[in-house]
Amino acid sequence: MIQANEFNGKVVLVTGASQGIGLEIARQFSELGACVIMVGRHSEKLDIAKNSINNNFKIFTYACDLSNESEIEGLFTFIRKKFQRLDFLVNNVGAYSEKTAWNEIDYDLWLKTFETNVLSAYFCMVRAADIMAANQTGGAIVNIGSSAALHLKKGRLHYSVTKSSLHTLSRVAAMELAKQRIRVNVVSPGPTATETVKKWMADPELREQEEIRRKKIPLGRYAEPVEIANAVVFLCSNMAEFITCAILPVDGGYTIGETV
Repeated sequence: MIQANEFNGKVVLVTGASQGIGLEIARQFSELGACVIMVGRHSEKLDIAKNSINNNFKIFTYACDLSNESEIEGLFTFIRKKFQRLDFLVNNVGAYSEKTAWNEIDYDLWLKTFETNVLSAYFCMVRAADIMAANQTGGAIVNIGSSAALHLKKGRLHYSVTKSSLHTLSRVAAMELAKQRIRVNVVSPGPTATETVKKWMADPELREQEEIRRKKIPLGRYAEPVEIANAVVFLCSNMAEFITCAILPVDGGYTIGETV
């Protein structure tokens, strides 16, 4: 069982924290006593997200574009100066777009998706690991993957390829960082009832598609963001101190269902 004070004094960086899964991850770490740095593109959205969390006096926000390497460098300069440590990194930021035929994905969409889903995670991991290694305290990195890496769907080639790349990147990083006692794992969500998905469900044209997808989940429903956050917190906790290089599906069995 995770102790209520286990994360006291720890510093956690959560990207893509303005809403949905990222916001819930930030909320859980905060409730367990951690100092949380919430990162997103827009300061206004981050402020709203922060204010939705109770007892948020140990939450800090930082607005930047993680597809820009210089802005990533600015973020980690801020962390070094403000906190002098980093214990956990959660790479949650991701790019998801409308369905696109596999032979109609243009160069810009490929580049945007790869920069956001893979390169941002890589450069954040490199810089986070530098801080963790310098403090000789070890640490944990959790990358948010996707069932799309395994459960293939038409019209999502660019998304599936980049999430598959993130899974591979994470496993290689786990091997590279093991001697420094830095663990790297992936949480791979299936369909999740974020606010965006709930809006889709309210659209009559999209509701039928989402209902078909729900029926392909063996447990019969979408995940809640808190269930994804539970897995992330577990992988950062002392209960998972001998777990690294793992890909943990949190999808209700979706990846073993029928490919559509």
